[in-house]
Amino acid sequence: MLLDSKLSVKQVVEAIERLGPQERLELVTVLPAILKLSADDYGWLKLAEPTFSFWNNDADAIYDGL
Repeated sequence: MLLDSKLSVKQVVEAIERLGPQERLELVTVLPAILKLSADDYGWLKLAEPTFSFWNNDADAIYDGL
């Protein structure tokens, strides 16, 4: 895909939504480098991730698409 102009955030999100499961997994793998996250920043994000697990429940599922 050639990019002749800048994409909006909305266009990027829409493109990601069209990806298949394997492509999404690949994107998650390379995304920290694309976003230029330092290893420390990425580590802190991964460390904090379990603290939000309480939101992963059926009662809050309505918010999963936001």
